[in-house]
Amino acid sequence: MEGEGEGMGEAEAMPEESAPAEAADGADMGGKPPMILAKGKLAVNVPIGISLSTDAVAKPIAIAPDVWYGVAPKLEAGLAHSNMSITGFWFQGFGSGLCLTGEDNGCAELYNGPIGLLAHYTLMEGNLDLAADGGVLINTLDPMALGLKVGVMGRYISGKIAVHFQPNLTIGLTERDFNKEALYVPVTLGYMVSEKLHAGLQTGIYGPLDGFGDFFGIPLGVGAMFMVNESIGVAGSFNFIQLAGGSDAAGADFRDLTLAVMWHN
Repeated sequence: MEGEGEGMGEAEAMPEESAPAEAADGADMGGKPPMILAKGKLAVNVPIGISLSTDAVAKPIAIAPDVWYGVAPKLEAGLAHSNMSITGFWFQGFGSGLCLTGEDNGCAELYNGPIGLLAHYTLMEGNLDLAADGGVLINTLDPMALGLKVGVMGRYISGKIAVHFQPNLTIGLTERDFNKEALYVPVTLGYMVSEKLHAGLQTGIYGPLDGFGDFFGIPLGVGAMFMVNESIGVAGSFNFIQLAGGSDAAGADFRDLTLAVMWHN
């Protein structure tokens, strides 16, 4: 549900916005928005995650801002808090970022991460766009649980239909008793309803590598994004966080609403 790397610095987001048809190096892309911010461009994405889970409505509510900057023609770097930037999935319902509802309403801490110091680098542009996706993660501040993210993000567009994918692996470096490897493979199908309105459906698979068969999840999200003008967009998605999966799958009971406001210069 984030405003895609196309002008918003993230490719795990809603179907692409109507950003200028200009590649990161200024080359013509035939009307396609670029996946990576152009050099010198700044993008801010502010998702708000609201739990709608059974017996936990609005427990928690959290704000998880992301800031991205075009460092070089094919390179953007960002400070990320949202699940969308860190894993690629739209759902935000774990209280990451600034958790607003207190310990009695789903927040373990007001602010305890995760924080991503991330970068995207363009590898290929054409019918299929690919970029490297990785960086350093601070999964929790107390205790300090450090990790790495490695992956790729990609996009294929045909007419008004776009397919996005972002397989990535997170690797725990410290606090290994709980901070271990996890796999995330979000896949998004987007449709351009109009120049300003885009709709999308997201699924995929995720889970810890240790015991993956018992704990993996398959989410399902539906959402839309509307560009208010060339610089400002709003988006929203309704997500079943673990609609299917391993032996402990939550089914339809574990869900959230993620809203976002996006800006880029």
